[in-house]
Amino acid sequence: MRHFNFSIVALLFFASCNGQTHSNSPSAFFDTTKQFKNEIPTYQNGGVDIFYKLAKAKQAQLGLDSIEKGFENLQIRVWYDFSLVRERKLVVITNKDTNWTATVYNLQVNWDGNTETILSKKVRRVMPKSGWISFSKKLLDLKILTLPNQNDIKDYGSGFDGRTYNVEIATKMQYRFYGYWEPQEYQNKFWQAKNMADILKLFETELGI
Repeated sequence: MRHFNFSIVALLFFASCNGQTHSNSPSAFFDTTKQFKNEIPTYQNGGVDIFYKLAKAKQAQLGLDSIEKGFENLQIRVWYDFSLVRERKLVVITNKDTNWTATVYNLQVNWDGNTETILSKKVRRVMPKSGWISFSKKLLDLKILTLPNQNDIKDYGSGFDGRTYNVEIATKMQYRFYGYWEPQEYQNKFWQAKNMADILKLFETELGI
């Protein structure tokens, strides 16, 4: 699995946050000197990650735009997938046209063993309690743009029971999808899982997730 360098993006991400809802430049989150890069996790047999497929199916049902070919300036989507219950959540953080927004989707789904069908949804717009400058810096410090997929971490477990959290990152020049199964259970063993668990805590504290 290839990993992409988001260091320039990360630096510009924070530098662009000059207010509660605005950023300096529409080009703050991409490097136009590089070709578009795409990272979608696959299995050893070449199949696409099941959680990626499920996220794309829910994306279509929610009428959300496709971001696999890029987004201007930045969009972060965090999918909360819980087995054995119908509840799902999605957090969408967007910087577009110099404006910051955060939207939370609370979903009830039917899972038939192959696909998920959204039965109901509640959508609300939220604001970070500490403001966008502080919130975005904390996200960057936790490396939300660059964390690897769990399958690229040796000895990291996986499963369909429990909770899985999947993250999409899209800029004009880059797209990536990665996930962590039960990061709280592995946070004492892997710093990457600790960061993911802390991102979830940050969402709880700042956005009321």
